Amino acid sequence: MYNGYNKIFWGIFIATFNIKLGMIKILPGFIGFMIILSGMGSLYRHTHIESFNRAKIFGIMTVIGTFIGFFLSIQAMRFSIFSQLLIVFYTVMEVIMFYKYIEGSIEYFNNNDYEEWANECIKKLRFYTVVSITNLILLNFTLMFNITYLHILVGIIFIVLRIYLMVMTYGFRNTFDKDLKKG
Repeated sequence: MYNGYNKIFWGIFIATFNIKLGMIKILPGFIGFMIILSGMGSLYRHTHIESFNRAKIFGIMTVIGTFIGFFLSIQAMRFSIFSQLLIVFYTVMEVIMFYKYIEGSIEYFNNNDYEEWANECIKKLRFYTVVSITNLILLNFTLMFNITYLHILVGIIFIVLRIYLMVMTYGFRNTFDKDLKKG
């Protein structure tokens, strides 16, 4: 479990904070999502919880969407209608992937006597869902009406949400790190 959560943590970090050297992205976002996908696979193999498997499926779609988006940005097609639809598509896939990831974690915690973590995760899942859906609606308004200030706000909220997920995943990872040190 520790390794799966660790991969997810670092994948979110790489997907959020793309490392660039001048104009060249050394670690583009899709590589971060591939690492997240690997972490979801580790969690599924360890637990056989279906929510982790579904998170993997949405993770694959997210990787494909961000991969295509990466190459569209190289081709300077950022403002085409296809590019805008792609942004909405992979953002929705990302939200569903993380929803399923948290849902699978809740199920694992409930099944393995981590009820405090499960209850905490339920609260965090509700917060994540409400803020993500609100931000998706704002993203659509931003793309439809080209509102610059709203675009900045949407970007900031997405970064805050990913940091929120990183902190939550770090907590999960440390729970299993403590268990490894005990056992």
